Amino acid sequence: MVSAEPRVEVIKGCWLDHAGFSLRPTSVSGALFALDGVTRHFIAEHDCRAAFPDIYSIITRRVAERAEWGPRRYFQEPAWISRLAGRFAERCLETLPWSLTGHAQDCSAWAATYALSRRRGAPPLQHAFLGLAAHINYDLAIGISRTLAEHGCATDRAKLSRCKHDHDVVNELLRESFPVALQHLASRHGCAPSGLLLERARRASEWVTMALLGSWREHVWNDAVALLRATTDSTRDDILRRMERRSRRIASALAATDLSRWIS
Repeated sequence: MVSAEPRVEVIKGCWLDHAGFSLRPTSVSGALFALDGVTRHFIAEHDCRAAFPDIYSIITRRVAERAEWGPRRYFQEPAWISRLAGRFAERCLETLPWSLTGHAQDCSAWAATYALSRRRGAPPLQHAFLGLAAHINYDLAIGISRTLAEHGCATDRAKLSRCKHDHDVVNELLRESFPVALQHLASRHGCAPSGLLLERARRASEWVTMALLGSWREHVWNDAVALLRATTDSTRDDILRRMERRSRRIASALAATDLSRWIS
């Protein structure tokens, strides 16, 4: 049974036990510090799991920069977006020890994402995109709904509207991050398909990617509000099962795609 509550399980026995950063960041700055630490470690270990946190940190850095501007200068509720960014990263960091120690993931999309790390030849672009798909399509609605509730949005329609604005403008930060993400994948991770996209089809690939991410994130917001307003456990479970099915379908399709052949 999927749950909107975090999985209560402490996994020991991997380098994250003494990583020097919190696995439960409460703000966007804590999230960025942790993601950068994970990326550095995985790159040093030549671990293909480095691609996703590296791309994730590019986006998180832009959120952190805009949140520092204060209310109504970019984000209307910067405290909310900062708390959400910390909670969102916490969920990603929760899945890592399970992957590193061979424990089962609690959703199919993350299972597919980490299964790719055992498959030889998958390009870093595919690792990054599968991570984004799992994190957005399963994790994000849960994180948003919990943070909206914590922020008092269940009873304040104006505040809920401001948070929706902030959720939507993150799409622009994703767009800004796209060419930098391709550059990182090509130069830091040796991803030939990313280099080809950057050189030959940057605008077209950006348009396709943003259309896909925008569609995912609109679904996510609707699921988050539905979770926020759910009044029974049965209703919440139905929403979570729908999210699980949808994220599983997306992850399965991405995992089955041969990106290297398709792009070349």
